[in-house]
Amino acid sequence: MKRKEAPQNPGADDLDDGLDYRYDEDGIESDDGAVEIAGPVDNGSDEEGSTSASVTVQGQDRTEKSETIDEKKSAKAEKRKRMKEKRAIKKKRRMETETTVKKMIAAMEPAVIADYVAKKARLWHPKLSPVELDDQYLLPQASVCDMSSWDKERSLANFENFLNSCTISRDVAIPPEEKGAPFVIVICISAIRACDVRRAIPKSVKSMKVIAKNSISKDCQSLQSFNPAVLLTTPERLKAILEREVLKMTNLETVIVDSSFLDPKARSVLDDVPEILGVMKRLITGSAKAKIALF
Repeated sequence: MKRKEAPQNPGADDLDDGLDYRYDEDGIESDDGAVEIAGPVDNGSDEEGSTSASVTVQGQDRTEKSETIDEKKSAKAEKRKRMKEKRAIKKKRRMETETTVKKMIAAMEPAVIADYVAKKARLWHPKLSPVELDDQYLLPQASVCDMSSWDKERSLANFENFLNSCTISRDVAIPPEEKGAPFVIVICISAIRACDVRRAIPKSVKSMKVIAKNSISKDCQSLQSFNPAVLLTTPERLKAILEREVLKMTNLETVIVDSSFLDPKARSVLDDVPEILGVMKRLITGSAKAKIALF
């Protein structure tokens, strides 16, 4: 008897449903209707590349901005440097001009000297009225000795000649009889300069220096017991002596202001405005015959 074979049940793969299922190597359904088994989609490389490009662009932008800022800072620094150099040049030229004027003013005519002193007084005392300035500081043109014709260099080697030239009405080698009443007062910018000028005066001329080296009381005592023909001092010490009324101006004929000498800072004795102008005014007011001569 022939054994009958049992019917086989077709599997899913064996089922003929009239559809054509095709698969590519990754199990993805093809475009012609086949079912694709999709694996994980990797888009990371594209995103990473995009992000990297963005970071690079941003970095370049920051670098360019940083370079622009640095360029602006450098330009500003260079501009400040140029402005500083220009100011330095202007300051140097101004100082050179002022130095030249300080050295030349002594050789000017009385009208120019009086105007120069007036400008300094107005600069230092802008709030004072014209009347107050005139009473306290201004020099009348008539009170300035005309030494514009004295053509020698204003140096210590020529000081003796200058002294004799501006005191032609009196022989300074003959001392006054009255104590503390000199014929000539020399005003210097410092005590050291006063000592230097005194050494330029011949020993035959009786002279005395009143400077800050000694106490004011000792200087006053010396002045009351001595009769110098020439008194050498500084603006500050002269002011202190005038305030104590120990200096007599009965014989005073000439006040020599050592204006052409400049210290290491290019300062003249006339730059000590609050003191020098005040004492010059007091001296010419105290002695009707006294005249100012700039050395």
